[in-house]
Amino acid sequence: MPFAHLVRHLTSPSYRKGRELAEAVRKVLENQRDQLRPEAIAALEGGLQKARGVFKTGSKEEILAEMDELNRAADKYLLRFPHAAVRDYLIMALELAVLILGSRAFFVQPMVIPTGSAQPTFWGITAVRLEGSREEVVPSIPHRIWDLFIKGDAYCFAEAEVDGDLEAVSETKSLPLIPFLGYATVQIGGHQQKVWFVPDKLINYLVTPDQFGNAVRPHYRRGDRIIAAKFRSGDHLFVERFTYNFRRPRRGETIVFRSETHPGMTANTHYIKRLVGLGGEKVSIGDDRHVYIDGRALTTNDYGFENVYSFNPAEPPRPDHYSGHVNEKVSRALAGRSAYSFNFPDGQTVYQIPPGQYVCFGDNTMNSADSRAWGIPSFPQERVIGKELFVFWPFTERFGWFRH
Repeated sequence: MPFAHLVRHLTSPSYRKGRELAEAVRKVLENQRDQLRPEAIAALEGGLQKARGVFKTGSKEEILAEMDELNRAADKYLLRFPHAAVRDYLIMALELAVLILGSRAFFVQPMVIPTGSAQPTFWGITAVRLEGSREEVVPSIPHRIWDLFIKGDAYCFAEAEVDGDLEAVSETKSLPLIPFLGYATVQIGGHQQKVWFVPDKLINYLVTPDQFGNAVRPHYRRGDRIIAAKFRSGDHLFVERFTYNFRRPRRGETIVFRSETHPGMTANTHYIKRLVGLGGEKVSIGDDRHVYIDGRALTTNDYGFENVYSFNPAEPPRPDHYSGHVNEKVSRALAGRSAYSFNFPDGQTVYQIPPGQYVCFGDNTMNSADSRAWGIPSFPQERVIGKELFVFWPFTERFGWFRH
């Protein structure tokens, strides 16, 4: 664009509007050229040439008058699009879809926390068993609606419709267009009935193991309670994908990465863990429940670990509480059970992280499948897609910008 035209473009709104109109008419003309009569094409091309000359040198009044004339010529000769309003809405929807997809690919991506491995930093789906009758444990319908949409709490209460043994439990399904309304089908004594507002793996709440680890399927009489629980949805957050295009993740940051087919991970999903060890470092988990990097203990003074290591050493590690990080020896000694720390059986075990790989632990050290248990403790840094940004639902105390 010549300098004079550039100056005019920047200083004259009427000039800009005139050029935009001429460009729009030109595009439609090119699109309809094979459908228009020769005289219509000639008239439009002549009108465009005349309009461009006026737009370059004319006054504001002359430009506006020429725009009116060009509009009349376009209305007279150009073919009208059928259902123009529908077409405009479709174009707007496509533009919005492109914007959303572009933002998801390069800037932010929504994510749901499905498990409790990051608790109490981020909460996954949790269940609270309820006691008492239906009237005592299940609130009114308005209260339930409020709890569902604001807090993400869904109440599940079901009673057996017939006598018989529990024979089968289906996977949880959702109604079309209503993904939060999930149900499972249970079969009791040959009779099938639906149980609403349940998460995946309902069988875990209905079947308990005996002393030998064998599943015990209960027997129900009609009217017996099958389940009474309140299920809380996992945190829904935005993952920020922009920063790591310019720098590598730092120790202490909560990162999101792809599992792909890594040994010990659920295939082809996303994980969220706290970054602990970087490529080339030696990592160990001491009996004091602190991680050691090249022999130096991480403490509350290290970025990202302010809460993780805020535990009271006199108290044993507990699920869903900040309890540091435990190796297998400490877990069995203090908590009486495994904490999935097979790669770190004791404080003397040291893992050398290969170059270009990361080691990550969950904040919920007693209930987290992480580098302590995976078949290969570390994973390639190229799998990291972003970092936590904003919890947008449910509206709990964790709603808002993430703060370590």
